[in-house]
Amino acid sequence: MRSLHAEGLIEIVPRRYSVVTRMSAEDAEDVCYARYVLEDASLEGGLGTRRRDLAKQLRLALEHMSVAARLNDLDALVDSDTQFHRVLITVSGRRRLTDLWSILNSQMGALMRAELDRQGIDMLETVQRHQGIVSAVSDGDLPRLRAELRAHYLIGFPGAEGVAGGDGPGSDGAPPLHR
Repeated sequence: MRSLHAEGLIEIVPRRYSVVTRMSAEDAEDVCYARYVLEDASLEGGLGTRRRDLAKQLRLALEHMSVAARLNDLDALVDSDTQFHRVLITVSGRRRLTDLWSILNSQMGALMRAELDRQGIDMLETVQRHQGIVSAVSDGDLPRLRAELRAHYLIGFPGAEGVAGGDGPGSDGAPPLHR
């Protein structure tokens, strides 16, 4: 309970009760921004010779997400989303970067669950919002991958206008997946 309280997921009134809280828009943006920055930093050195293996791992995680969506299994969808993004954070091989990223997992899961419900986002749409990332990795296009990742996490937040620009990711005004 204390760790959930420390992460802002519940509010505790001593000797009375605990209440599940909704993440504020500011906290949601902070969590998404932190995850974006960490994943982007992991990509700083490029995809290297592992590009095909990374694309394969991402497609597998995306397939798991797709199965979860078709089964309407939100917990499995969130778990598969976490695995998808874990593939990206491990690109650099930096353990502490991955550790920092992992600290945000419960907040990202809670945020994803709340926002899918609040915005009425279909689970299959959630899966589709990852396609551009997989495509950019498959093509070995690091600048496009970084733009896709930024849009994935940040489009829809105040101040994120023009994140991708033009016909790029997020140009349709759709909110980010994790929001």
